Amino acid sequence: MRLAESKDLPMAVTILAFLSVLLLTREARAYPQFQFSTDNVRCSQCHFNPTGGGLINAWGREEATDTISRGGDGDFFNGLVGSPGWLSLGADFRVVAGARFNEANGPDRLIFPMQADLYTRSAFGDFRINITLGIRGRARNNESPPHSRAVSREHYVMWQPKVTGAYLRAGRFYAPYGLRQVDHTNYIRRDLGFYAIEETYGVSGGYLKDDDWELHMSAFTRDPILNVGPEGSGFSVLYEKRFRDHKAAWGLQSKVQLAPDSATYWGGGVLKYWLGSIDVLVLSEIDIGVGTVDTPNADPILKGIAHLNLTHFITKGLMLGTTIEAKQSDFQLEGKDAESLTLSLQYFPKAHYELMLFAKAERTQQTSDLVSFLMFHYYL
Repeated sequence: MRLAESKDLPMAVTILAFLSVLLLTREARAYPQFQFSTDNVRCSQCHFNPTGGGLINAWGREEATDTISRGGDGDFFNGLVGSPGWLSLGADFRVVAGARFNEANGPDRLIFPMQADLYTRSAFGDFRINITLGIRGRARNNESPPHSRAVSREHYVMWQPKVTGAYLRAGRFYAPYGLRQVDHTNYIRRDLGFYAIEETYGVSGGYLKDDDWELHMSAFTRDPILNVGPEGSGFSVLYEKRFRDHKAAWGLQSKVQLAPDSATYWGGGVLKYWLGSIDVLVLSEIDIGVGTVDTPNADPILKGIAHLNLTHFITKGLMLGTTIEAKQSDFQLEGKDAESLTLSLQYFPKAHYELMLFAKAERTQQTSDLVSFLMFHYYL
């Protein structure tokens, strides 16, 4: 049978996407925009991770088919390849074609693989083993061979008797904190220690009280091998409470990171609110931080980040988003440290496929920056 025949095309595409895991990767998280807007109260309803993100479960695959996209078959390999009940597999592949204009350096055009991750989850009784494999992304060519960029962003063992209730995990992962936005250039990710490949090693535990509330507490330390992200070790706490008949939530959070000659203390809040009458989800986060350095007569530095995201679900499979952010690295200085405006249009024609148009304008005290791209996303 020839490959060009239409019924063979889905298999060919999935095989190519599976092989692409051997290419380049950048971390991408889940879309928090689907919480409440799809009548799912918890992120863990669609993801194996108790705080969302990464490999989706059977319910998440059904939602991708029936609610988020305009049809198709959301099963792994379109249901053509099965796996034993104790094993769950998946993959994410993203490729980007775009341009960047910097006021100081001029235009720059790029086409590169943004993400290629393979997920595995093994279940043995009340225990789970989760592993994510990929290769660190490079927007530009360099001399380092691909095998030297191999990375496992997440690998942890978790005890979780039930989907809700108590859990405990240990390994490499992001400590739960704040909104789980997919754009790693957001200030709430880039400036809080959640940038690409900045996962920490740690121990995390928590409790999910059905659809009512959830609590997550973590102790973490910087990856000693990759040495990326903020230095030091620390702990974080995240609490989220649902209200308005499970169509909204507020959260409180705190994070402390201690390095040999400095310390950073963060505290903040999150609000998620579904406006069903106009099909808009509001996501907001505010964080206030205090930084100290071990230097004589050095005053503490007060800083802050504000994030607002509005997503309008135009019709099934099509959503329009806008994000406004501002940050201040030192409130004693005049003027904003940086501010940005992001617009995105996402189209999910069928399960496994996504197209995104993205544009982001950022202004700092030194320069202005404009990034725009078209992204193709395929997942197994």
